[in-house]
Amino acid sequence: MVKDNDEKPMTIKDFQEVIIPAMEGVFATKKDLAFLHTELQSFKTEAMEKFATKQELAVFRNESFNFFDKIIKDLDILMTEQKMGYYQKQKERSLWTIMIEAMKEHQILSVEQVQKIKELGVF
Repeated sequence: MVKDNDEKPMTIKDFQEVIIPAMEGVFATKKDLAFLHTELQSFKTEAMEKFATKQELAVFRNESFNFFDKIIKDLDILMTEQKMGYYQKQKERSLWTIMIEAMKEHQILSVEQVQKIKELGVF
């Protein structure tokens, strides 16, 4: 009995004629990969011109952090000075309150002068 052409085993020639051309539509060929490689190279070149590198980003980050550290240090100094100024001002107000009361008691200031001082609202 003679076997039909469809039932005989595939040879290498059959494989090259049928399977490989059918696979070219599904898989990438060397030509496709070479084109993709050139596209990726051009993208990399453009990206290097437009975007920062890791090193440039690290330098920028360090400079930013150093700048923020300096600002925080200056703010800390200013806040400390503000607190000290507030406490100093409170002491001065207490001192002047005592001095005005003492001047009023010993009649160094007149009643009108004391009233004008109270109207200023400083103490």
